[in-house]
Amino acid sequence: MSNDKLVKAPISENVEMPDTKGINFFEIDPNLQFLLNMYLSSDELTKALPYLKELGKLAGDELDELSRDADRYTPELIHYNHKGERIDEVKYHPSYIRMEEIGFEQFGFAAMSNRPGVFGWEKPFSKVLKYSFWYLFAQSEFGLCCPMNMTDSAARILEQYASSEMKEKYFPLLTSTEKDKRWSAAQFMTEKQGGSDVGANTLTAKKVGDHYELWGDKWFCSNVSADLALALARPEGAPEGTKGLAMFLVPRILENGERNRYRINRLKDKLGSRDMASGEITFEGAMAYVVGELNSGFKQMMSMVNSSRLSNAVRSAAMMRRSYLEAVVTAKGRKAFGKTLIELPLMRENIFEQMLDAEAAASMIFYTSNVYDKADEGSQEYKTLLRVMTPLLKGYICKRARYIAAESMEIRGGNGYIEDWVNPKIVRDAHLGSIWEGTTNIIALDIIRAFHKDHADEAFLNDLETRMSKLKNSMAQEAAISLHSTIKKFRNQVDRIKAEKSAEHEIAARRFMDRMYHLCAASVLLSEADYQISTNNSNRKFFVFIHYVQRYLLGTEDTYTFDKSLNEYLEQLIDWEEIPSEAVEEILKEIK
Repeated sequence: MSNDKLVKAPISENVEMPDTKGINFFEIDPNLQFLLNMYLSSDELTKALPYLKELGKLAGDELDELSRDADRYTPELIHYNHKGERIDEVKYHPSYIRMEEIGFEQFGFAAMSNRPGVFGWEKPFSKVLKYSFWYLFAQSEFGLCCPMNMTDSAARILEQYASSEMKEKYFPLLTSTEKDKRWSAAQFMTEKQGGSDVGANTLTAKKVGDHYELWGDKWFCSNVSADLALALARPEGAPEGTKGLAMFLVPRILENGERNRYRINRLKDKLGSRDMASGEITFEGAMAYVVGELNSGFKQMMSMVNSSRLSNAVRSAAMMRRSYLEAVVTAKGRKAFGKTLIELPLMRENIFEQMLDAEAAASMIFYTSNVYDKADEGSQEYKTLLRVMTPLLKGYICKRARYIAAESMEIRGGNGYIEDWVNPKIVRDAHLGSIWEGTTNIIALDIIRAFHKDHADEAFLNDLETRMSKLKNSMAQEAAISLHSTIKKFRNQVDRIKAEKSAEHEIAARRFMDRMYHLCAASVLLSEADYQISTNNSNRKFFVFIHYVQRYLLGTEDTYTFDKSLNEYLEQLIDWEEIPSEAVEEILKEIK
């Protein structure tokens, strides 16, 4: 699709207060289409296009309206029925229930990459294709993505670790797209005294016959009304720390129809994702069944967490894209001082920054999704690479989404601060990404841990060098040569980190994570530029690469800088006084 589609897209009839209602979020996104063309086979993309367009239309209209209604009318916890019996049921707004139908049933989000059959397809979806649907959905609805992701991940965990009997019983329920047969799942891990220190958890598991009984509390349980939960608990006599934790499957309703023995004490009054119920639970001898090995619970849960981290980054990247779209539509339709906002140079610079960040985030999530696909094919190298890419994306993209959402709100001005518009909801939701599945500090330290424990640095650097060596276009190859010395400096820094664990390295962990992200993003953008030059003879991506390097990897105040040769090389490619029109024409069509 042409990049000038944005110019032709329908917006509010009142051009003084434009919004994105009625825009097809897929058709309006040439970058998403470019990435799918790059990573998917032509047959796969051709089959998927009608469904992507359908979801894009829903996201720009019905889904967005449903999401905002559900955010306004939050879930209600009903402790007792009319007979005075304890039921602990969560009552959701009809808009949320309709979104569940769209996500779980119409598009099969929890099933699409776990089994064949979604849309009648003979194979499960690749991760690249799967996350393209999530990317569109999350541009309008963030909260429901949590239950859908946990259901998706729980099915994967059972497929990998559960007994054949447990898989046979629960896997079809978690991957069903039929209204009365589908189950949703949750992940109950956090406790009051533990938080990020999961090893401090105290929920106790007592062996009773062929099952266990759980006793104790969980402090933060998202999708608290789930049909089943995967919970970490410590069997009696097990050692302290994470090594003593086991994973248990906890159904909400027992086979005899009775409610399992746990209480939902209250729902959390959250800043964002308000339409999805999170709560506090007390287990009072709840029946539970071991998943996998008794002493491998934390390791199994972390595989679920890492999958959720990538999903989290996808959602944050989607909110960045939505924020950019809101900003550009606003700037095109609003006037100030006799001009549309988009004609003002500083406003254009602001919007270009949002586009640059959103596009780089999209590049990173789909590149990592492709790594995920290769890891699933059995490549140990890509499994190790995935181990470090998921926290890297989660750490940077989820944090950056907060900034982009706030900038988009500011561009809309006073209206952006009013709940009638979508911006406040995006800002609230964007803040959750950096907290779920590990705060930014925890994530930054986990990257360093992956270097020490899993040698993930070797997989990351090998992948970086390999990507640069495969470039075909001479202009991209020259840029790669200039990047080489910077990659070498990064490798030296990694060697110092691995050689000695120190407080200084911990203090610098977040800055190191950010630099690592920018280096990887720049290399991925360069490989995309090489592909685009070869297939479309377009320099658009190369222009994005140049600006990304200039903005994030040159002239930094710390010691981690690109060498002089790259700076001089880039200056030869771009005249900052008179930018060549042929290099930016496609981008200007988006933001002009």
